[in-house]
Amino acid sequence: MSQEKLRVLELVQEGKVSAAQGLELLQAMESSEKAERPNGKVDRFFRVKVDGDKTKVNVNIPMKLVKVASKFAGLGMSFIPADARSEMDKRGIDLSQIDFNELVNLIDQGLVDGKLVDIDVDDPHEGHMTVVVYVE
Repeated sequence: MSQEKLRVLELVQEGKVSAAQGLELLQAMESSEKAERPNGKVDRFFRVKVDGDKTKVNVNIPMKLVKVASKFAGLGMSFIPADARSEMDKRGIDLSQIDFNELVNLIDQGLVDGKLVDIDVDDPHEGHMTVVVYVE
């Protein structure tokens, strides 16, 4: 079983997402196994990685499911330590203000690609933390 699927199961066990939300995320992961679309294009992913001394989070969402996954955007913020969120606020980055529909439209048009957010912060409790959001 992949680390991403195990992480979803841990989130359900910890009560951070409901069983129904966990099932929806697991089904999304299964349906997005780098399958090719009929037009020959490979599915793209919206990826969020948090890599720190104590915290590691890796979220991969197929672009065609980003609209559905936007319901869980608030959940993703709970994994980012308060100091990292504070650092993002200082830099004018508020992830809760992302308009996922507009982002999907821009990506579909080829206007946005690669890294969207790349932040490094040193937290006295969590240690060094890197948050990267990108499309691939």
